Amino acid sequence: MITYIAGLLTVAFLPGLGYALGLVLLLPLAYDARLRFWTLTYLLGVLVAVVYGSWQLQHRLPLSLDRTDVVLSGVVVSLPEVTERRTRFILQVDSVQSDQPALQRLRRIRVSDYRSFTGVAAAPVQAGDYVQVTVRLRSPHFLQNPYAFDLERHFLSSGWDASATLRAVHQHTEGVWIYRLRDDLRSHIQARFHEQQVASWLLPAVTLGDRTSMTDAHWRVLQRTGTAHLLVVSGLHIAVISGAGILLGRLFNAALLCLRIETTRLRFFPLLLAFLLATAYAWLAGFNLPVQRAWIMVSIFLLGEWQLLRWSGWTRWRFALCLVVTLQPLAVLQPGAWMSFAAVATLLLMTDVYRGVRHTAWLGLVRAQWMIFVGLLPVMAWVFQQLSLSAPFINLLAIPVFSVFVMALPILLPLVLLDLFWMTQLVEKFLEFFWLGLVYGAEWQWGYRPLAKPNIWIVLFTLPLVLALLLPLPLRWKLLGILCFLPLLSPRQQTLPEGDFRALIFDAGQGLAVWVETRDVSLMYDTGPGYPGGGSAWKYAMAPWFTAQNRRSLTHLVVSHRDLDHAGGMDDLFDQLRVSQLFSGSEDLQQQGFDSCHESQSWVYNQVSFRFLTQPPAADASENERSCVLEVRGSQCSLLLPGDAGHPTEYDLVRSGRLQPITWLVAGHHGSASSSSDVFVEQLQPQAVIYTAGFGNRYGHPADVVSERFRQRQIDEYNTATSGAVWLESTGKGCHLSTQRQRKRRYWTSG
Repeated sequence: MITYIAGLLTVAFLPGLGYALGLVLLLPLAYDARLRFWTLTYLLGVLVAVVYGSWQLQHRLPLSLDRTDVVLSGVVVSLPEVTERRTRFILQVDSVQSDQPALQRLRRIRVSDYRSFTGVAAAPVQAGDYVQVTVRLRSPHFLQNPYAFDLERHFLSSGWDASATLRAVHQHTEGVWIYRLRDDLRSHIQARFHEQQVASWLLPAVTLGDRTSMTDAHWRVLQRTGTAHLLVVSGLHIAVISGAGILLGRLFNAALLCLRIETTRLRFFPLLLAFLLATAYAWLAGFNLPVQRAWIMVSIFLLGEWQLLRWSGWTRWRFALCLVVTLQPLAVLQPGAWMSFAAVATLLLMTDVYRGVRHTAWLGLVRAQWMIFVGLLPVMAWVFQQLSLSAPFINLLAIPVFSVFVMALPILLPLVLLDLFWMTQLVEKFLEFFWLGLVYGAEWQWGYRPLAKPNIWIVLFTLPLVLALLLPLPLRWKLLGILCFLPLLSPRQQTLPEGDFRALIFDAGQGLAVWVETRDVSLMYDTGPGYPGGGSAWKYAMAPWFTAQNRRSLTHLVVSHRDLDHAGGMDDLFDQLRVSQLFSGSEDLQQQGFDSCHESQSWVYNQVSFRFLTQPPAADASENERSCVLEVRGSQCSLLLPGDAGHPTEYDLVRSGRLQPITWLVAGHHGSASSSSDVFVEQLQPQAVIYTAGFGNRYGHPADVVSERFRQRQIDEYNTATSGAVWLESTGKGCHLSTQRQRKRRYWTSG
């Protein structure tokens, strides 16, 4: 099994599926009887992953057809996610009005409908509806930033071949009732509770897997208390429901036996009822990838009992793991999959180690929570960068209480939908008090500690040490295991020598966000784009980087000007980071407490110079011409950040004599023709230019005339739209530039 999974994992890290052909060179090892099994199972894993990847890529919309308008029809197969800004749903395509083979191969696409946001009157889309629509297709090419969620991989593993914006609806009728039933259930549940009540968002999340009403504050409570697995449909819910089915089935059998009805076939009824309830619950929850994994695992365990197979718990665990990664090869990269199987493995280990030891039910729960906490500690540190000390204590009470509630759902939910007032009040009060307890637990001062993301080798080193804490070994061995965990909990931070600096130009779409660091100082230049309907790119593009590094403060924040594509993430930044000094060129922001950057201010930190180059602009200057122009100059390399400054500001800088040749230039105004004038570029003589433009943006950035200007001077060009985030490193050994898509190139990346 290990070699088979290793084969799947190898392909998941390849930059292209064609590289897998080189692994055929391992085939001669099969001639050795000692290596034959390992070699063949490894190559089998490679073959399965390559076939899966090729099949998924064959259906994906190619980049050459990006922004194509097409008429297609299909069924809405997901619960629509409704927000103030848009409605989003998954459309299963059954016909496409196009002769393009690539369009004919589309299976499922994620459609965003902005009609309500733009004020267009339109009938709401519901699950199960059959629609014929005109959409503008987009290839699954998304932002690529360090530690951020890989949406391209998510699309591939989910079987979504493209995203799309809805342009017009030509036909809209009620379609498949089995999909619509979920939407009707959600509507009925929300109708029973007011929007401000906990049950209005928590009950749909637990029963239908609908998390659209959950806010960042809700997720923060779940993260700090380690209880996300309770309120997001997971293996616990499926296992509890199947356990309820077995219990009800045995009670039914006991009643038949009391009536003297005896047959050997009665033993199948509890297993069948458990399977049907688990399947029904998985369908209600949307049958997404985590639910599929839980359903497969439960089904394997039930199958062993059905066939009276003398399988141990470990055999069923291995069988379930192999089946899951065979059907979903990219599950080997999904933290949720490994956490689910690791939790079950820990409980199986506890069963084996303490077999025959007599203990009370509460002692068993305490031991189970301790073992899961210790067993998942390396995974939690590496994946979520957190240590929740309160999680074992909270889960000790929360798991049994909430499990009873989940077991009662098949009875409670129909009674709630029948509008029995006392039952609605009972569910409402239970969920309200349950959530209130989690909120109090999240506020425990020492209950939660954020961590920096540790090195993977440190994580692998600590895995064997976990056994020292889980097995009944002498105390001295347990103390040794605890000491060896210290590098995991306090990983060493890499420091920069004097005179060196590094910068990260985030892939923020059509916006700008740059982080610069010296040995003791960190600076953020702009905060990425915000959106007219609310929200910003900060949370999913920049925030994961700061979370993974456990960075909670900035020395300086420079917001070049107030335009939404530069200042849109400012509020989200302040929610996450403390900032010592604020600078901006915008008069509006200066009135809010920012210092002006137009006073030729300069500092030297760790032998790295930071210098604002602009003078106070004219009173009638546009917002773009008020942009802060910042120069960062280390011992070897230099970087210029001009914001959205246009030709007038560039000419002023050239005449002032303040410009010096630089190493890296972030193109002004995302590569617009109004910036990067010929004389400006000639004065700077950069070695490389970086455009911060959105992929397929409607402005045509970077402009052809600007790009041609840099090419004529043989200046290297990089674009975050196609390269992802760009890393700049100024060290004593020279100037180094690398891109996120180069650093993390996988076969599913679009470019």
